Amino acid sequence: MSRTAPRICPLCEATCGLVLTLDGDRVTAARGDRDDVFSAGFVCPKGAAFGGLDNDPDRLAGPLVRRGGSLAETGWDEAFDEAAALLRPVIDTHGPDAVAVVLGNPNVHTMAGGLYPPLLIGALRTRNVYTAS
Repeated sequence: MSRTAPRICPLCEATCGLVLTLDGDRVTAARGDRDDVFSAGFVCPKGAAFGGLDNDPDRLAGPLVRRGGSLAETGWDEAFDEAAALLRPVIDTHGPDAVAVVLGNPNVHTMAGGLYPPLLIGALRTRNVYTAS
């Protein structure tokens, strides 16, 4: 049985209100929330396509690492260990500005978005920080 749930769209910093139609935990449709005080029912094409994006069969469900020239599914701990192991030689050889931090739009929607990027940037000691905002 389907139900609806009001949500804030996570796809950019505009924080538009959405009404999602859910079948179990699967998003089957999305539309603008007319009761949202900020967006008043407006939703962009990305927000309107949220159900399709959420259920895309090509959507990654977890981290991948390269093994022998092919991508293989792995756990988060192994993926982070692999990233750390591969970043260290780049930084040691070319300096901290050989790497960059990229912050995507949904970063502004969580408390973690304000707390963790400065820690990551400080740990890497890079001046290269990019954001979509």
